[in-house]
Amino acid sequence: MDYSTKNAIQAGKTIEAALAVLNLPVRGSYSPNEVCNILGIVNRTFWRLTRQYELDEKGNLRRPDCLKSFLLGKNRRVPYLELVDFIRRNDEYLRNNERKDDQAGQ
Repeated sequence: MDYSTKNAIQAGKTIEAALAVLNLPVRGSYSPNEVCNILGIVNRTFWRLTRQYELDEKGNLRRPDCLKSFLLGKNRRVPYLELVDFIRRNDEYLRNNERKDDQAGQ
């Protein structure tokens, strides 16, 4: 199993553990307040993360620290799979930058 697959599995386990602690079921999407509780962030950070969501011309995220969300009626929602991917890509970003910092310090 490659690193990317292991990281995705670990991200899923992280979100599932947070849901269990909060006594929330696994479901298709979550409200802003639920996402704040799941990720341990404040409301202002949630809105910053959703505003930062932007794709480049190739369809890739411009930055890892953003959340894809959608409107359901007048309610903002974040898909479960986006929460898992958010954890995965930020973990990879941190690991990659730690390696660069380690290499620069040598």
